[in-house]
Amino acid sequence: MYYFDSHTHYNDRRFREDLGEVLGRVRAAGVLRDTIIGYDPESSLLAVRMAEEQRSSGDGKDVSPAGPDAAYPKDAPLHTAAIGIHPLHTGDAEEEDLIRMEILAEDPAVVAIGEIGLDYYRKTPDMIIDKERQQYFFRKQIRIARRAGLPVVIHSRNAAQDTIELMEEEKASEVGGVIHCFTYSSEMAKRFVGMGFCLGIGGVLTYPASKKLKEVAGCIPLEHLVLETDCPYLSPEGHRGERNDSGGLKAVARALAELRGMPVEEVCRITWENACRLYRIEGAAYPEGS
Repeated sequence: MYYFDSHTHYNDRRFREDLGEVLGRVRAAGVLRDTIIGYDPESSLLAVRMAEEQRSSGDGKDVSPAGPDAAYPKDAPLHTAAIGIHPLHTGDAEEEDLIRMEILAEDPAVVAIGEIGLDYYRKTPDMIIDKERQQYFFRKQIRIARRAGLPVVIHSRNAAQDTIELMEEEKASEVGGVIHCFTYSSEMAKRFVGMGFCLGIGGVLTYPASKKLKEVAGCIPLEHLVLETDCPYLSPEGHRGERNDSGGLKAVARALAELRGMPVEEVCRITWENACRLYRIEGAAYPEGS
C-alpha cells in the first residue's frame, strides 16, 4: 500500500534535529508523496525551497529546518509545496507579504495557496480574535489563488458559516481545493463538497469521541476525501501527545476503510488519486502491483 500525505509541516522546527531519519522512515512505510504546507511567509518559503532542492539537486541534501547541510535519504517522499498565511498568523502579516506570495506562486513547486482561512477558536476567554483582519487576508489570498490558477488549502475552526459565505463571495469554487482537518457537520460537509472541494481526513478520525467526523467520512463520496496528517500535529489514537509524521496515515487509512467497509488498499488508491487531482499533479499514477 502507498500513501499521499496531502498536508504536512516538515518545515516545522520540531523536525529540526532528525528530519532525514523521519523522511526515510515514512518513505519505507509507503508514503511516496506529500505536500509541505506553509503557514506564514517564512514557512512558505521554506516549503518551496525544500521541494525545489529535492527536485533539482539530486545530491541527498535537503533545505530543511536544520539548515542547508542536513542530509536526508534521496528516496524521501516527493515533496510539493503550498504557500499561505494561516489565520492565526495574520496579526503579523503585511501587504508586502501578499505581494511576495503572488510572485512565489509562480514557482513550479507550488501546487496550492494555503493554509489560509478563518479561526475563531479562543484558547482562553480573554483571547482576542480579529475576525475582520482574518477575513481580509483570507479574501486576498483566495484572489491570489484565482489569479494563479491554484487550488486553496483552507483552515476553518469555529467559523463554518463565515468561511463558506466568504468562499462563495470570492468565487473559491473556480479554483477548488480542500477543507483541511474537517470537523464540521455532515450538512456543512455537503455544502463544501457541492462547491467542488475535498475534505482533509486525518488522525482525528481515529479518536473514539469523533462521532461527527465519522459520520461525515462515512457518508461523503470517497472521491471527495484526501488523507492528511497535519504532522507534527494530530497524532492518531494511541500516540496522542506525541510528534506526528506521515507514518500516521496508516492508522487513518485503516480507520476510514473499516468505517466504509472496504479494503484499505482501495482507500489508499482512491485518496492518492484524489490528492493528485486536487493538486493537479500529472503523471503520478498510484503504483501498480501494490
